[in-house]
Amino acid sequence: MTFLKGRSMLWLLVPATFAIAYWWDRSTEPKPDFVEISSNPDYYLSNTETIEFDKSGQPLRSFTTVKTLHYKDIMQTHLEQPVMRFNDDQNPSWTVSSKKAISNELSEQLILEGNVTVELERQPAQSNVLLTMPVLKIDFASETAFTDAPIELIDGRFRMTAKGMQADLRTNNIEFKSEVFTEEL
Repeated sequence: MTFLKGRSMLWLLVPATFAIAYWWDRSTEPKPDFVEISSNPDYYLSNTETIEFDKSGQPLRSFTTVKTLHYKDIMQTHLEQPVMRFNDDQNPSWTVSSKKAISNELSEQLILEGNVTVELERQPAQSNVLLTMPVLKIDFASETAFTDAPIELIDGRFRMTAKGMQADLRTNNIEFKSEVFTEEL
């Protein structure tokens, strides 16, 4: 058995190496789920503008952002300085803007944060209506918008403040929740 004589140590080391590698692999603790989630976005866009046109070629809606970051793992899109404009021949135009926004894909909600403004653009003879608040949540599934934060509404010569509001986007009805105060400017 001269064949095994020189290689007997090798025949013992190979199975021992596999046994040690298997034991080593089984002894490490699995990583928690949150470690696996990447904090880097899948993609990002800078200075974007999206315009939707009606059948006659007139702008119907537009959406601009300074930066858009999409996170596939948490199913969110983070927007910096979003501005949305809604144009309609029969109704006055609306502009909604904020410092930042987060779109949740699963819940179909858009959360606007930081100096949120909603402006209704009227005829040149009339002043615009301006609604401001620190936070606004829009639920696209139920077509509602709501906030519990303080709001301010300026309409020409009148100023109204309140704490919280609920808006039905289908019927264009706004309900102020509490501490409603109106004054003439």
